[in-house]
Amino acid sequence: MVRLTKCSLSIGLHILQLMLIYNISISAAVLTYDGCMSDSANSYTVGGWCFLHYTSSSWPLNTPTQDEAQSICLPYGTLAVGVTYKMMNTLQTRNPGGTSPHTWLALVRNASYSAQNQGWYWKTLLPTGAYATFPAIMSNIPWGPGEPNNGKGNEDGAIISQNWGVGDVKTNYISSAYGSQQMTVLCQFAPNQWKYLTSGHGRFAVPAYQIARTTVKGSNCVSQCHLSLFCVSFAYNPTTKDCQLYAVSPKDPKFSGNVIADSSYNWHIRDGMEY
Repeated sequence: MVRLTKCSLSIGLHILQLMLIYNISISAAVLTYDGCMSDSANSYTVGGWCFLHYTSSSWPLNTPTQDEAQSICLPYGTLAVGVTYKMMNTLQTRNPGGTSPHTWLALVRNASYSAQNQGWYWKTLLPTGAYATFPAIMSNIPWGPGEPNNGKGNEDGAIISQNWGVGDVKTNYISSAYGSQQMTVLCQFAPNQWKYLTSGHGRFAVPAYQIARTTVKGSNCVSQCHLSLFCVSFAYNPTTKDCQLYAVSPKDPKFSGNVIADSSYNWHIRDGMEY
């Protein structure tokens, strides 16, 4: 029989506290922009953002759920949104699938829609406790073969897998439907500073591309784009102070045909989102 004295118990608790502090500090160091940039094996940059494939050997299989994954990257990052095809294609080709190909994204579906390829939108938890949302542009999502297909029923969440693409899955990713899997969370971190490149004149004609439209000073228009996870470009009219934020770039060949030539609006593209 082992007899614990007050002294040995105190030492044991102290060691446990140090272990917990160490593990927490490791996670905190990794889940930042600088931590993401320093982990070249599991991270990469797209459009200025740093994306990190994060997992932990302490997680039980098939965890976290998509809802639980929303808070793992906080407070310095968020669960990843891949607004443009350029971003999404990079996310799937750079996914370190050899370690864990089952990676949560902040892509969910409104189940009130009858068709499985309808109702998809980006929904990511912010440090404020609020959610940022924006309807997904379906042509920008590299779905896997036959996806989305609701193959297991109630598949209203999404994962991304290496060289395969995005698939719809149950948001709790239960083992009875998908087997026992080690899950990964894709975190997204923003740098402290960004450049916005002036690129000609015009604006988009398609309302679905527009994130927000406000009447503000030019500097406030830049700030609004900077603070939005979805903003790729914006058009600004310095005379009327009309600010239009977009989730696509006028230089993207997929959408350049929807640009209206308008010399009263100046185009600005988020650095790194050129084509």
